[in-house]
Formats: sequence, C-alpha cells, structure tokens
Amino acid sequence: MGPVSPEKKILLAKMVGGTDLPTSDIVQLLASHDTLTKKLTCYHIADKCSTNADLALLTANLLLRDASDANPSVRSVSITTLAALPGIEESSVRAIASALSDQAAMVRRAGAVACARLYSHAPRSVLECGLVDALYEGLRDSDPIVITNCILALDYILKEEGGVVVNKNIAHYLMGRIMQFSVCNGVYVLSLLLRYTPKTEEELILLLNTLDELFLSKSAAVLVATVKLFLHWTKDHPHLKKDMLEVIQPSVCKILSRNVPENSYLILDFMSTLGDTQKIFGPHYKFFLVRAKDPGYLKTKKLMVLPFVSTENNVCCLIEEVKPYCSDYQSFQSAVTCLGALSQISSEANEMCLSILVTLLDAPTEKVVIAALECLLKVVYLLPVTNNSVCHSKEQALSSGSSVDSERQVHGELVSVPSTSQDIPKSETKPLPELPEDLIRAVTRALSRGTVQETAPSLVLHVLSKLASYLDSAADILQRMSSLSSSSTVVHADLVTAAARIFLSRPAQSQLLLAAILSKALKTPGEPASRAALVYSALLEGPANAAHLLGADVQHVAQRKQDCEEQLVND
Repeated sequence: MGPVSPEKKILLAKMVGGTDLPTSDIVQLLASHDTLTKKLTCYHIADKCSTNADLALLTANLLLRDASDANPSVRSVSITTLAALPGIEESSVRAIASALSDQAAMVRRAGAVACARLYSHAPRSVLECGLVDALYEGLRDSDPIVITNCILALDYILKEEGGVVVNKNIAHYLMGRIMQFSVCNGVYVLSLLLRYTPKTEEELILLLNTLDELFLSKSAAVLVATVKLFLHWTKDHPHLKKDMLEVIQPSVCKILSRNVPENSYLILDFMSTLGDTQKIFGPHYKFFLVRAKDPGYLKTKKLMVLPFVSTENNVCCLIEEVKPYCSDYQSFQSAVTCLGALSQISSEANEMCLSILVTLLDAPTEKVVIAALECLLKVVYLLPVTNNSVCHSKEQALSSGSSVDSERQVHGELVSVPSTSQDIPKSETKPLPELPEDLIRAVTRALSRGTVQETAPSLVLHVLSKLASYLDSAADILQRMSSLSSSSTVVHADLVTAAARIFLSRPAQSQLLLAAILSKALKTPGEPASRAALVYSALLEGPANAAHLLGADVQHVAQRKQDCEEQLVND
C-alpha cells in the first residue's frame, strides 16, 4: 500500500463530497495502489456508471485487472463494481464465476452480491451463463455469510418463479448448520425454511430435534423465528404447541428480565398471536408487568398482552398493577382496554373493574372518561345475569298491557310513532345484569358532561341507548344531544338510532321525542333521512323485530296500560 499524494487526497475529498470529477481523474484514482482509495473510487464508479458511458468503458480494463489482485479486499470491490458496469456483461460473468470459487470467503461473498447486481440490468446474462447453478452450489459453502448471500441473490433472481426452491436436502443441510449463522442470517434462514414441509413423521421428528437448541437462544429474533417454524411444521399436530410453550418459557422470561425495550416488544408482540398461554405463563406474570421506565410503545404492548397471562389466581394482582396506568396520559387507552379484558376472568375481577370504572367515569380528563365508557359497554354485556335485575324483561312487559299509538303534528309534518304493544316471543327474553347504583350514577354524570358529548357524540349516543334501561334520565340526555345533530350527518343518523333504542326501552318517556327526531331527520337529505326511514320501517314491524334489528332491549317502565296512557296524555 503506497502513500496517497496530497493531490489525490484533494480529489478524494471532492469525490466523497459529491463533486462530479472528470473521467481522467477517476481513472487516476482507480490506478492507485492504496486499498482505501480504490474502494472509494469503485463505489463512485458503481454509482455513476449508469449515467456516464465513457466512465464504464475507460475503467473496465483496470477493474478486470484488479479482479485478479493478490489482495482479497481489492478483488471483492472490483467484482462488485464490474457487475454494475453496462456493456461488458460477458467479461463480468467470467469474473463473477471465478469469484464464486475463490479461496477467500470475502471474495465469494462479493461474487454472490455481484450476481444480483448484474441481474438488475442484464438478466439474460445471469440466467444463460450458469450463474444460477453456481449460486445453488454456494449454498454448501463453508462460510455461513456466503450461504446467506447466495440465498438472497437466488431469491432476487428467481423472484418470478417463487424464489429459492427448498427441497429436503437443502432443508436438512441448513438445519444442520443453523447454529453457525449470525443472529440476522440465522433469522433469515429460519424464515426461508418456512417454504419446506416435512414429508413423513420420522423426518418431522428429526427436524424438530434440531430446534431444541434454538429454543434456548438469548436472541428474541431467533426465538420468534424458531417458534414460527415449529408452528409451521407442526400445524397438523396442534397438541405439540403446549410442549413448545413450556420449553420456551424460561427463554421468554429471561429476555423480558433484561429490560431491553426492543427485544421485549418483539417477544410480546409475537406472544399476542399465540392465543391461549395462560396456563404456561400465568405463574410467571411478574415478568410481563409494566414498569414505570418502560417507553410508551412497550407499555402499550405489555397492557395488550397481560390478558394472555391472566388467570383466576393472578387477575386481581394484575388489575391492581394496571389501575395506575388508567390515568397515565401515554397509556390510559390501552390500560382501560386491558382492564375490560381482565374483568372477564372471574366475578371478583368484574367487581374490581366496575369499581375502578366508577372513578374513571368522574375523571377530569374527557379522554379517560371516553375510554371508560367504551370499556363499560364491553363489561356490562359480559356480566352474569341475576334474578334481581334492575330492569323488567320483555316477558314482564307483555303483562303490563299495550301502549296507545301516538300521532302528533311535529314541525308541520305528521309522524306516527308505532307502539310497543305487539307480541314478543318469549324466546327473545334476555334480562339485563344488575349494576351497582354508584356506577349508574357515574354513567349518568359522564353522559351529561357537555365536553364529553362534544368530543365523542356518537359514543355517548351508543352508550345512552344501550344502557337506557338503567338510566332514568336517558330521555333528558337525548333531548340535549339532539342539538348536536346539526354539526354532522353521521351524528344525526346515530341520534335517530339512539332515539329508537331508547323508545324501545322507555316508550312513555321518549315517544314524543322520537317523533320529533324522526321528523327532523326525514327533512335532512342523506344518511339521516335514510336512517330515519329504516328505523320507522323497523318499528312498524313490531318491537321484537325492531329490537333485533337495532340491537335494543324492549323494556317498559309503566306496569299497566293505564299508567302509560295517562303519561302520554299528560305529555
């Protein structure tokens, strides 16, 4: 390696800085005996040769000469640059073929990369000159990086044919050497093996045995890739999944205990796709708990995965751990969602979740209140039904008699609201669960907050209509919400649906309000008018059909026909 003259240093500085040098200066730099100078010049040539035909022609001979240089570094960079030069494909193929059988692993690696580079501008030269076969031969190279480069090149060249064809011999050979690959290359090879499926039970057992050491890997990426391959090979033997989870449990816990956010996120994200893992990972739930120093994205992912490791024995502890994050500005949404999922584990968890929701519904931040309302809907419809339901069932409603039809003149248009007096099949009777009084009051306060109504009007209408049987002031809140419909056709349409649902639950209190809302909606072109027509048509079919179509519960507050009639007359 000779010294670099000051003049060449100036030229190098200009070249690295992006200045377009004359071709003569580039040739002068390429002829230098300094390895670093040659490398930098070769990179520049490969970058500029597609737009400068003279540069490719004038440097080709020098590059062909350097392809036989005694220094492997010079040979490597020359081979890679030759593959990028247009117009000398025949010479490039000979040089690349020689590089693929070179004694130096560095040169063989460059030869595999050069095949892909040459294919990008001269595909026929690669396909017709035997380089594909040479790359397949390279899959048995002694150097793992050469193998990976050959696979990558073949995948690129044979993309239209589906990439590398992994047969039995290749699969077993790669699995036999899998521990020699680096983490990155090992993950790629494991992903490649997803293209192969064992043909017999004996072959399956043989391949699965080679995965045992990988299950103990300290790398999250390798562990995830190994589990994916195991699940692919054992898709016809789902009973083996439990055994696999027991094997990887120590490795998963070790990775999580190192507190490396990126690795923890990768493991947790994959675990969320594994399904039922409670029995295996439930006793080790402490490794999955959210830490105060965790970045926001990791907190969110942990809160998503906690339900997958929850059991009746640890769910109360998990709820206590999740509770503080329900008010955290970064993760409150995920925490409240996690709370709703944990509430399904046991009745005790249900009670804890409802008590926490009472506090969240009175939170000063509207976003927390909105998240709590979303969670409440999921929790309420998963609660067990008790005999002491706060609402009367549809079967009880039938005994109260029929309501009278109401026909009123509203905004100059005659709208007749059907009654709920038609027969309802007993098979549709479904009493609602009992809710604590403090929770009902908290829900009423939350739905009555003007800021919440303005921030999430559709959600408020949905909650109001779904829980109307619990809320004595449902009609009053709906009356206030009706003023928001003018700002959005979507909200106006949701208002029509909510009014119909509330009418089915509380007909005497909301019959006139429903008539007014329907009348206004029918005058609004687009979705509101369409929704109003559908709702009115459903109501004409009777409360049973309307309730089924609208997802409502037909509940009567009045116990006798006379009570309902008197209330309508007074209105």
